[in-house]
Amino acid sequence: MATLTQANPSIAAFECTNAANVVRNYFSDPQYECAESFFGGVPVLDKWVGYVIVLAFGISFGIATVGLVLIEQHVLGRKMDSEFFNTAGRSVKTGLTASVIVSQWTWAATLLQSSNVAYKYGVSGPFWYASGATLQIIVFSLLAVQVKRRAPTAHTFLEIIQARWGTLAHSVFLFFALATNIIVTSMLILGGSAVVNALTGINTDLASFLIPLGVILYTLAGGLKATFVASYFNTAVILIALCIFVFQVYVTDSTLGSPSTVYDRLARAVEIEPVVDNRGGSYLTLFSKNGLLFGLSNICGNFGTVFVDQSYWQSAIAATPQAAWKGYILGGLSWFSIPFTLATSLGLASLALSLPVTADEAGSGLVPPAVATHLMGKGGSVLILVMLFMAVTSTGAAEQIAVSSLVAYDVYAPIMRRAGKPVSGKSVVFVSRIAIVAFGLLSGVLGIGLNAIGLNLGWVYLGMGVIIGSAVAPVAMAISWAKCSGAGAVAGAVGGLCLAIASWLGYASTFPGGVNIDNTGKDEVMVVGNLVAILSSAVICIIVSLIRPDTCDWTSTKSIPLLDADPAAELSAEDEAAIDRAMRMITLWGIGLALVLVVAWPLLALPAGVFSKSYFTFWVILSIIWGLLATGAMVLLPVWESRTSILGVLTCGKVAPPVEAKSLEDPVGDVDRESSGSQE
Repeated sequence: MATLTQANPSIAAFECTNAANVVRNYFSDPQYECAESFFGGVPVLDKWVGYVIVLAFGISFGIATVGLVLIEQHVLGRKMDSEFFNTAGRSVKTGLTASVIVSQWTWAATLLQSSNVAYKYGVSGPFWYASGATLQIIVFSLLAVQVKRRAPTAHTFLEIIQARWGTLAHSVFLFFALATNIIVTSMLILGGSAVVNALTGINTDLASFLIPLGVILYTLAGGLKATFVASYFNTAVILIALCIFVFQVYVTDSTLGSPSTVYDRLARAVEIEPVVDNRGGSYLTLFSKNGLLFGLSNICGNFGTVFVDQSYWQSAIAATPQAAWKGYILGGLSWFSIPFTLATSLGLASLALSLPVTADEAGSGLVPPAVATHLMGKGGSVLILVMLFMAVTSTGAAEQIAVSSLVAYDVYAPIMRRAGKPVSGKSVVFVSRIAIVAFGLLSGVLGIGLNAIGLNLGWVYLGMGVIIGSAVAPVAMAISWAKCSGAGAVAGAVGGLCLAIASWLGYASTFPGGVNIDNTGKDEVMVVGNLVAILSSAVICIIVSLIRPDTCDWTSTKSIPLLDADPAAELSAEDEAAIDRAMRMITLWGIGLALVLVVAWPLLALPAGVFSKSYFTFWVILSIIWGLLATGAMVLLPVWESRTSILGVLTCGKVAPPVEAKSLEDPVGDVDRESSGSQE
């Protein structure tokens, strides 16, 4: 099963092969000699540890989150009506908005897949993962400001599409919206269950069902505000754990312990087996063909999972007008540190330590657990499991409340209105809660299904853009381009999807074996499918809209009905002026930061070629500083901004926060206020 070859007195290379998996170890280590895989089918932790973290810890966390929200409601006197349940009162400030964005955007894939691409491509992997997925958050801040100005009473982005283009377009984009939520949730469960199984031995299918339970609990009771409170704590734990792992790799570990040692070991590994299509075969360069291909797929695919995911629109709707753009910019820059810093440490450490991780284990996202376990033993396994659980639950909660909003406002409400029946706020909350439970349970089935057909986290992550990328341009234009027509939007979304699938499968069929999971998952095949989806859709949408333009003055989108009174949904003249100023600022900052992250930074790094030791040390120190600043901002800023409310809760109302909401009398009460401007 194993052959050993001696390269020099300090380096050994051996391969252990089982089936299609190849395990490589460049540095002699008796612990892993002739190991067929790092985990070898033997869990590091006892099953009871997994149950405590996944079930008991999840439910306890849910109860605590619900308790905090209920105390706040009791002390501050906020009624849990439909507006508060689904929009958190449209009063969320910059720090919490940013923390929520970090939490929502930190998927299981963020922690797991980012280290996998570092393991495959070297330093280019973490960079392209981070920059290629931060770009969308920064650009989306432009839409977040537009929502406040052009659809201040909206609950979902599909309500905007319904108001502008009517039922056909609404139905088409409802498909894309739900597909996005299903794909994102599937990735969460797929990655989470794989790690839980590898570390604790809990059955993968059982883990798929247990993971969402705590999320269902607090989302069901506390709505969007509960998910925001939970997101803050999840973000804090993830970033603090990130800092622990970074310092373990580059400061305290006895084997590694410094950028210099990591550099030397990575350089030696290349002597044994160069990296295909990297300059000099090195892990230490941005000149990586496959790294760039991954970056292109990453950019295209993640536009879909931001622009077509209701959870990001919901965060924009929940934020105050002033906090919307600031929160997205700060959140995007803070989130950058998670894949960049974490994968630059754990992903590169797996190479430097030459851990016997199989190709299937890496594809399933098991590189970080392997490194964490090697560095810190069972303590590292527990920490990475808690970190992963926080990522899965925070994004899972956001997806659940997003789906519940779509079901309530874009399925239930239109059906009731067409039947001539009133839609009340209480009924919307009731339907939302049913949808939360149903989708939470469904998410377990999704994970089991993907495992059953043999799709791993990496395949789903790259393939998502092929399915949902064609909706990006039309959705963005729904709130930003007055002349974009419903015909153009539908033609772009449907036409782009057909062209993307055809080109994706067509290109895959040219490889030996034809259309199969391996060929459709190749980097170059995924790039073609992703690029065709997003580009062809935009071209079709623009051309059709120019031929048959719309004449939108945004009256219909500003007339989307509220179901309960919400003073924060009404904009004053001062608010309008502030939003106009914010739009100018975000245009400058958003475009500038996007160009820096995706264009200027890689161009400036290319002259370095294969990194020298000093350049690599600078790169690592930059990643550490970025991680520390992000941790400080995300842990401290939300608490500082909410200090008055927190003090009010802690003192049981004796120190009351200032009342910011204007009193508004709802003349219609609990009955839906129909909008004459909305189209059916």
